[in-house]
Amino acid sequence: MISVLGALELQVAAPSTRTRAKLCSNCAHTEGSIYSRSMPDVTPPMSHSPSATLSAMTFRQIARERHLPALDGLRAVAVFTVMVYHYTESRWVPGDLGVSLFFVISGFLITLLLIRELDKTGAVSLRGFYLRRTLRIFPAYYAYIVFSLAVDWFRGHRWTLGLFLAAIGYVVNYYNALNGHPVTSVSHAWSLADEEQFYLLWPAIFLLLAARPVRTARTVLIAIIIGVVVWRSYLYLGRGVGPAYVYNAFDTRFDNLAIGCLVAFLTSSERMGRWARIIVAWQWLPLATIVLLYTSRVFAPASYHYSVGFTVDAVLMAVLLVQLMQLTSASLWRWLDHRVTRFFGAISYPLYLYHGWGMSVATHLGNHSNVVKTFVAIAASTVLACGSYYLVERPFLRIKQHLERRRKNPSTLLGATQP
Repeated sequence: MISVLGALELQVAAPSTRTRAKLCSNCAHTEGSIYSRSMPDVTPPMSHSPSATLSAMTFRQIARERHLPALDGLRAVAVFTVMVYHYTESRWVPGDLGVSLFFVISGFLITLLLIRELDKTGAVSLRGFYLRRTLRIFPAYYAYIVFSLAVDWFRGHRWTLGLFLAAIGYVVNYYNALNGHPVTSVSHAWSLADEEQFYLLWPAIFLLLAARPVRTARTVLIAIIIGVVVWRSYLYLGRGVGPAYVYNAFDTRFDNLAIGCLVAFLTSSERMGRWARIIVAWQWLPLATIVLLYTSRVFAPASYHYSVGFTVDAVLMAVLLVQLMQLTSASLWRWLDHRVTRFFGAISYPLYLYHGWGMSVATHLGNHSNVVKTFVAIAASTVLACGSYYLVERPFLRIKQHLERRRKNPSTLLGATQP
């Protein structure tokens, strides 16, 4: 699908100036249209100085910065949450919240990239979008598939044809969903399959929404989110469909990504801006959000978690995202933009890919406590991830950056290394 679209120079133009004026007039008493950033801005000019100036900036201004604060730090938190859960298997470590955070960040960033491109150039190149996603995601993913296939073959663990086809076809999510989430070296790739399916579908949906008043776009996204909640609740509570399906399948997890998309559409909203300032009135407020998240995930029953719980968690993740993007200059959250944290955020994609093999290394080093095994597994995973990042990903990222410079693409975001 991507290769077909990549062979075509598909550009969808934004509405004409007259149509833009009509769209803005339709939203005259709301927050404006998606094109409002192309119009004169009455807010103070954005600062490109260090993060200490963030406290004086609105959320809308922060979302327009080339470097988006806290995002790489949040990616690091997300991937380490997943890793520690898999290494300890403790019910007190909510590993799937890390995946939900990845989903919300991806929906937010991808939509923000598309909005920027549309506002800057008046068009969205689908060919350019899919080419950038291909160069960013496929090399590391397929290198991991080859690596895992070879190691499993050497260990005598033969893949079934179904697993092989699911892995190379980016549909591990439905393979897991329909087979009870079997434990394999690629079973964690279900979330990557969900994101890839999102990348395939979302640009077309975005273009349909962008041609309409922004209030309509937001309403449609809210309807999609509610629709997914109802569908998932019906399957789990009404039809007795097992957790494996509702946990893995794209049609039951799209709401997490859509919530991130909705936040991106809300960045131009004055009402959102006022609300965003309220929730960071004190720098400890994100701690309250984290407590709510932990309570929702750890202490609620399965009937809640597999129905509305996924959505509640994603909404709280979105709140946390908005809070922390504004608070990295505060002493309590400055570590999110520390260079070490950002480094682990930058390699979060290969860390997620290889963390299972990191645990395998730790297990083969002998009987040790869970703490020792966890540290050894993290170290081994980091070595493997660095190998993937510097030997596989970076060469393709340079090609991607070269293409973006040639096209003068406005979508390059620092702190947005892996949507």
